[in-house]
Amino acid sequence: MNVKALVRTVNHTLKSHNLFPENSRILVACSGGPDSMALLHLLQDIAMHRHTTYEVGVAIVDHCIRPESKDEVLWLQHQVEELGLPFYSTTFDVPRLCKERKQSEETIGRQVRYQWLTELAQSENYDYIAVAHHKDDQAETILAHIIRGSGLNGLTGMSIVSSEYSTPVVRPLLDVTKENILAYLEAKCISYCIDKTNEDVRYQRNRIRHCIMPELEAVNPAVVDAIVRLGSSVHEDLRVISDLVDQSFDKLVTIDMDEVRTSRCALRQEPLAIQRRLWQRLVSTIDPNITLTSAHQDQLLDIVNTGEEKTFTIKSIKVTAQCDTIKVYCKH
Repeated sequence: MNVKALVRTVNHTLKSHNLFPENSRILVACSGGPDSMALLHLLQDIAMHRHTTYEVGVAIVDHCIRPESKDEVLWLQHQVEELGLPFYSTTFDVPRLCKERKQSEETIGRQVRYQWLTELAQSENYDYIAVAHHKDDQAETILAHIIRGSGLNGLTGMSIVSSEYSTPVVRPLLDVTKENILAYLEAKCISYCIDKTNEDVRYQRNRIRHCIMPELEAVNPAVVDAIVRLGSSVHEDLRVISDLVDQSFDKLVTIDMDEVRTSRCALRQEPLAIQRRLWQRLVSTIDPNITLTSAHQDQLLDIVNTGEEKTFTIKSIKVTAQCDTIKVYCKH
């Protein structure tokens, strides 16, 4: 894929989701690595392709995991200043936070990075946050979810636009492979940093990238495309299932000020896939911060399938079943 074809591909991705209209303010999350440096320059190419202008800012987080990260921040600052763009940086001691919170570097790094990016985007009035996940990342994400035993939602992978944050997070490169990105950087003579921790297979993502994916490619050289196609197919199927859940919820559930009610007998008539999703909707209606685990789901389905009196507690939520009536409410 040459430079023009790559620009057209990314532009098509953005246009199909009505993203980055004229004069958009875009905050690019940039590590100085090949993917984010390609994204930074591609956005300028897209603006030229569309005969429009964007106000682009560049943000980097130093996670204090590698001794060279400070120098990389300074290197990126110099690159951004030469482009005449606003530059923002911050530092988080991720190893220390990992010990305090007893979570992985990947998890903590992601949490602090996105929290800072969204706060920065709000304070500086950016319309979008752009991140550099590409097609290979998408395949690795879906595979990681399969390994963890995720439900269908996990098989959809990352979305082009994530609206879970106060500022939309956009992934313009999800239709572009790593090979395409490296070819673009070479063609345009764009320099970038190399993060040596990306080779460390103690990290799950790296193990999938360097150990598992090559084995799968030996079986099917187009495995990245195949996995991404699976994600797209599941996404379409979930839209249909979601509509069915909405219909069942409207038909079976009564919502009062502080509780939701449904019929045990009526729930029993629904397919298992709908029941599981209805339970999540019932609980989320009372407390949107609760996500049911598979163990929770099994216990709740048992409530449906027996006629006995049952009481079940999940964090702030209480579920009671008496005769045919199931109630879900806040236990406080």
